[in-house]
Amino acid sequence: MNENKISDLIVQAYTHQKNGQLSQAIQSWNALINQKSITQDLSANAHLNLGNLHLQQGNGDLAYESMANAIKANPNSSEAFFCLAYMEQEKENFDEAIGFFKSALKLKPDDVGALNNLGNCYDRLNKSKDSIRVYSEAISIDPKYIAAYYNRGNAYSKIADDNHALKDLTCAIDLDNNFYQAYYNRGSVYKRLGQSDLADKDFAKAQKLAKQEIEQSKK
Repeated sequence: MNENKISDLIVQAYTHQKNGQLSQAIQSWNALINQKSITQDLSANAHLNLGNLHLQQGNGDLAYESMANAIKANPNSSEAFFCLAYMEQEKENFDEAIGFFKSALKLKPDDVGALNNLGNCYDRLNKSKDSIRVYSEAISIDPKYIAAYYNRGNAYSKIADDNHALKDLTCAIDLDNNFYQAYYNRGSVYKRLGQSDLADKDFAKAQKLAKQEIEQSKK
């Protein structure tokens, strides 16, 4: 009988989530957690869903608590570590975020999203060599990962390694020729190198694409 109750609560929770009924979904997940015979895996999944729901409602403290509870229930939850890392990153607690991203990556080493965010944290701490190393690792896993090329290019630009910066920003543009930020940043590198014609060309392209994106968003 209790197994049927647990199944019903899981269905209810996911149905409420699908329909955008966040408060009802939270109630269902909490009811599931309070079931005595719930497994650790189900408990971890419930806490993970609760954390995401609290985030959607803007309740950061409750979201953090839920993700921490998910890890207590399942210390191998890379997703929970990633979510804690992301929350710390959003609060600009980059050292704490780095620790959580590293924990997530121990469990899921090929998570290029976690690697990219880890690189971003190093970048914000002005640890350019570390950020470049991590972005490079992401690219080695996914050679078409645009964000890592773009971010690594910017990291190279920060340390005035202009040749590598140009190469990476060009790779980002080759993978997405509407990436106006990449055009703008490549133009900045060209300008620093005194290549005004190429810089002006990139700046003009960036402005055109940014304007198109704004107009598109108004439709």
